Amino acid sequence: MIPSTDDSILEDPIGAQLDNEISSLQDQIAALKAQRSIQASTILSSQSTRSTLNRLRASQKQSKPSPTTTDTTPLLSTSTAQLSHNRENLYRLCAGITTFRIQDPDPNAVDEGKVLGLRIDVASTGKYLRPYYVMLNKPFPKSELLRVHRHTIPPCIPLSSLVDRYLPNGKGSVSIGSKEPVARKQDLCRFARGLRKEVVGYHNRVGVIKNLRKEFKLDEKVSRKGKGRERVIADISAADAEAKQIRIEWVDGRIGRCVVGEDGEVRKCVIIGEEGRDFETERRVTRGRMEGIGERLREGIY
Repeated sequence: MIPSTDDSILEDPIGAQLDNEISSLQDQIAALKAQRSIQASTILSSQSTRSTLNRLRASQKQSKPSPTTTDTTPLLSTSTAQLSHNRENLYRLCAGITTFRIQDPDPNAVDEGKVLGLRIDVASTGKYLRPYYVMLNKPFPKSELLRVHRHTIPPCIPLSSLVDRYLPNGKGSVSIGSKEPVARKQDLCRFARGLRKEVVGYHNRVGVIKNLRKEFKLDEKVSRKGKGRERVIADISAADAEAKQIRIEWVDGRIGRCVVGEDGEVRKCVIIGEEGRDFETERRVTRGRMEGIGERLREGIY
């Protein structure tokens, strides 16, 4: 009689356990490295550390150098660089939006080449992303109306609708400082705040989707022993460019789509499988914000 070759028999439970332990240890190592980096930055940027290093350096200058003397110059340089980095992060955290002036080198540029720049700083998953820039100029002679000249905003952000709303240039529009009582008045402050809100919301939604994929281990290789059997969710991804719709695919063939509002709340959810709609899971998913989708899904799985 030919022995069975079922996958459940061929799988090695000891190997699967070892893989799980290795994965857990790798996560612990990554967490400890991150904690070490944070602790080192905190120590180097503290006032007591700088005072101690300055005192040691002053005493070394007064005394004769010896082979056992520790050179504090590299530590002072690292501490100064860390303080500068902390100040920059604090400024980017508090400001969020920065304005600056640019001179267009083109001799034929409108308004003598004067350009107003907006810098938008955004943080995601504990890191600052590359800043976004919007350049504005005054293209119309004898008019203070602003117009978007250049920008680095991604296409998924509704920049044109914000411009039409807060920086209109059509008939009847007036500049920011005008006192004329008209309905279409430019408002640069509200435009900048609205634009940053859209950019921050987009990156928050993308970050949540990445965390959901990590939560269900969707980016790990399925070929690793024991990993394929544990997987219940097959895929989680953004269904549109703005990441306001989330597509969820189960291993059993069910497919769902969630619609997320501006505030991060899950407004609608439709899940369809071979037996029709899964109303129970739909109600569970729409019970809160998108950050809790993973936890609410696990309630039904386990």
